[in-house]
Amino acid sequence: MTTHTVNPQLVRILVEDLGISEDDLRPDASLNDAGLDSLARAELAELLPERLGVHLGDDALNKASTLAALNTLVTQQLAVQEQQ
Repeated sequence: MTTHTVNPQLVRILVEDLGISEDDLRPDASLNDAGLDSLARAELAELLPERLGVHLGDDALNKASTLAALNTLVTQQLAVQEQQ
């Protein structure tokens, strides 16, 4: 998985809104190492519903330790929404 296979809107939020360097967004790298600290995760929790209509709880966001895991959570929520 590369950042090209990650939801582009998620990448845009991380890079443009949260100031994460796209070079740091490797799917297997720790989100903490990429700069997604607790404050950035709180901002992300607010941005996801606004931009993608995805609501992830704090527990889910805190368990997503890599970009790949975060992308999986977002993808799963988008799929659930499409089914409704």
